[in-house]
Amino acid sequence: MAATTDYKHSSAPSLKFVLDVTESSNIPINKTLFAFDWDLTLKVYNRVSQDMFVRGREESVDVLHHLKQEGGRLVVVTARDPSPLVWETVNIELSALDLPELFDDGVKGEKKGCIPMKTASDTSMYVGHGIIVAGYEKAEALDQYCKSQDMESEHLVFVDDFVVNAYNVGAYFSQTEKSGLFKKVTTVWWDPKALVPHDLPSLPNSENSYSDYLIEYRKVFSVD
Repeated sequence: MAATTDYKHSSAPSLKFVLDVTESSNIPINKTLFAFDWDLTLKVYNRVSQDMFVRGREESVDVLHHLKQEGGRLVVVTARDPSPLVWETVNIELSALDLPELFDDGVKGEKKGCIPMKTASDTSMYVGHGIIVAGYEKAEALDQYCKSQDMESEHLVFVDDFVVNAYNVGAYFSQTEKSGLFKKVTTVWWDPKALVPHDLPSLPNSENSYSDYLIEYRKVFSVD
């Protein structure tokens, strides 16, 4: 039986919507894996002011702390090109935002830094200290990560600012052959439109989920 999959859209100012998602699932936080995209999802960088901050600021940080305190497992899954250097860059940024202690401590076989892994389709990924760098193969990377950890989470909550990424993760884990990992998958498109113009002067074209050709993806999240 395939996992139950929910596709949700949020334009909330902070991650407080994640608490609603977990409460409505009736699955405890300590049985949940929370996977967050990095750029424009957890981390926002204003190129004009050169300010880097957690999206949603203190409210979001409080939510992350609550999830960790309640036994949730937290990971970052970034679409940046997979390499040890990119992993190290994200690790430095995570530390600069005082977040590293909130994310998974490590992976089997890890000594220091990251270790190379492969997805089922032989795509390279680098993993360590709760950071997964695997390009746009986020679903396959999460799949491999969970298997390598013998993870017993029942619920996957995935949050991404780009509609295609959010859709792909939900579609991947809703396949019957992937159903052994989770009972439920909730994938959230956290719309970054609200960041403009208060936190960002504009969104990069690559992050524009409102392009005409993406309308079918948006419809899955009940957005035109």
